[in-house]
Amino acid sequence: METNIQLLDRVGEIVVSYPSTAEVFKQFRIDFCCGGNKSLLEVIQHTNIDQAMLLEQLREAAEAPRRQALNWNDLSSKQLIDYIVRVHHGYLKTVLPHVNGYVKKITYVHGPHHPELVQVSKLFETLRADMEQHMEKEEAEDFPAVLAYEQEPSEAKRKPLLEFLNELEREHEGSGDLLKQIREITRDYKLPEDACTTFQLTYAKLQELEADMFQHIHLENNILFKRAI
Repeated sequence: METNIQLLDRVGEIVVSYPSTAEVFKQFRIDFCCGGNKSLLEVIQHTNIDQAMLLEQLREAAEAPRRQALNWNDLSSKQLIDYIVRVHHGYLKTVLPHVNGYVKKITYVHGPHHPELVQVSKLFETLRADMEQHMEKEEAEDFPAVLAYEQEPSEAKRKPLLEFLNELEREHEGSGDLLKQIREITRDYKLPEDACTTFQLTYAKLQELEADMFQHIHLENNILFKRAI
């Protein structure tokens, strides 16, 4: 497959066109969900990433055979919403309480020697509360409104649609910022020498959750919401 990834291309649009590039962006710690509107050039200018290396790896990933079971652009909005709710919301509803318990446990045991865990615990508790409220509202109000507008679009419905989609994107950005703060505080989840098994499991689960949320927010911000408007 011929690729044409350029420096002025927006990060989110690259992942939409070539889903396999998401792994490259994760490797370089480039936010392709909340930061999806930035161009590659903007990202490179604000980091120490080697331009030639990044472009080469992105193009290689894009040209590799696609292994994704789903092509997001081929799904209807209802199918995409059903997938988000079933896979990503389902994952978070199961994992958030478990990880919260792990974080509280290692904070209680290791907090006196690792005070950064107190900050991690507070940030994660905020993230959990925000996401639980966010998902409940999306499923009850926002997603049905997207589908209703798609079935019967009108100028009268367009303004409130844009307003709540912008609100959802701001909430996504807030959650993304919390994840970035946790990663910074933990120094990219670097384990201390005295890390027990639960400590190691907690950091692994936090990284797994971060990766899932990046994909989750990408599907909403860069595909569903852009399609809706």
